Amino acid sequence: MDEQKEKAFVQTFIRKNRRDRLLHELSTPSKRYRGISRFCHQAEELLDPAKTVMRGTGIETEPEFERFIKAHQKELCYLLSPYTFPDEIILPLPEAVQEALHCPDAVILFSDSFAAVFEEPVKGGRMKYLLTA
Repeated sequence: MDEQKEKAFVQTFIRKNRRDRLLHELSTPSKRYRGISRFCHQAEELLDPAKTVMRGTGIETEPEFERFIKAHQKELCYLLSPYTFPDEIILPLPEAVQEALHCPDAVILFSDSFAAVFEEPVKGGRMKYLLTA
């Protein structure tokens, strides 16, 4: 676990009233899974709406999202997931998005300047969010 990266993610992209609790959960081994799994179905309650630039079940097919990936394709992303893989790996943005799309659980991928959150897949679609710092 990279506590500095995770703390920066929380401070930048999470609502102020949710930060302390999430940081506590991420830094406590026995509560870490619970903290990350909150993004399965409650991402919108955690994410700072002022930083959200795209949201929806199909944003990965939107031209704006594709342009964003192309513009940031060399940036490395740190991934978090309650699923064993891809938790705590680092990948370039295009590869990170592919891993997130194929993961059967929630995935959070982020760098210093952006974050993308993919909730757990459910019948009717999987919510996804793109946030910028």
